[in-house]
Amino acid sequence: MVYTSGMSRSAAFIIAAVLTLAVAGAFTYWGLGGLIHPPSVVHEPLAAVRNPVVAIEVPPGWQQIDTKQGFSFYVPPGTQFHQLPGTDSFLGEITGPTFVLQYDFGFYSNDLSDAENNPDYSEKTMSVDGRNGLVRQATLREAEGWPYFIGLYIQQAVFHAAYPGRWAALEIHGTVASPQDRATVEQIFQTIRFDKSVVKNTK
Repeated sequence: MVYTSGMSRSAAFIIAAVLTLAVAGAFTYWGLGGLIHPPSVVHEPLAAVRNPVVAIEVPPGWQQIDTKQGFSFYVPPGTQFHQLPGTDSFLGEITGPTFVLQYDFGFYSNDLSDAENNPDYSEKTMSVDGRNGLVRQATLREAEGWPYFIGLYIQQAVFHAAYPGRWAALEIHGTVASPQDRATVEQIFQTIRFDKSVVKNTK
């Protein structure tokens, strides 16, 4: 190419640079593919993804407890249930022959992560009524009664009618008489069902 003036040479460089950027931008967009989304696309948080609800076989003799606060569950014979007063969430206590549990159902429910600081800590995921839950276990260093801790935390349980536009979380935690009794509590966790009559915009 023959350049007749400094002005034309500058213009040629500018045009070449613009074309290079345009081509590079096009390759970048198509190369990323699914990673580029229009601003209008809203992706549901991972914790909110619903799993298929699996039918649970309730042990013989277990009775259903309806908390009247948005969910129910089954418990072994001899278990007592009491609602507890709460200011910004629903609270309750579940007392059985070999376990004592408390729950907090609301916007500020504890994720039970403090259990990580105790011996024998372990955690695993559990699907509860199609929700992703986290079960934590540990042996408490300081315990007034039984030291064997177990707890369930569901970060995004439902859009509860009492919390318009917000996710309500559910946490249930307590202690059991022996490590083997944790299996009974896990069965209780798996029987939890959320009451759709008080749920809005459940996904």
